[in-house]
Amino acid sequence: MPPMSDTPPATVLVGDDEPLLRKLTERILAPRGFQVVTVADGDAAVRAVERRPDIGVVLLDANMPPEGAGAALRAIRELRPRVRVILTSGEALPPDLDREIADGEGLFLRKPFAPEALVRAVSDALVQVEEG
Repeated sequence: MPPMSDTPPATVLVGDDEPLLRKLTERILAPRGFQVVTVADGDAAVRAVERRPDIGVVLLDANMPPEGAGAALRAIRELRPRVRVILTSGEALPPDLDREIADGEGLFLRKPFAPEALVRAVSDALVQVEEG
């Protein structure tokens, strides 16, 4: 479900060290009305959240450099506690990130994911932002 037409477009930050995955994710989300910002590492993700108050959802690769998504996730939560995070990985999450998901502080999307699963996860995360 794309964002409502009477509200501003939702901005999604996509952080992944794989250029093809960033581009593919953008190609899936942009036609559905989402604004997409892409970055290649955790430090850039934190900087983007600092600069862009319109980011409502952050999609992070759990194994993204330089330190994995954990350090970036903690910094992003400190800056913007209400932002929703979706972690992606082709493997099981590390225990610290798995706890974040178990505590309801984010969503997990296993790679490879179907386009519909990506759109659903982003839409669900946006509903959490609006309700939170």
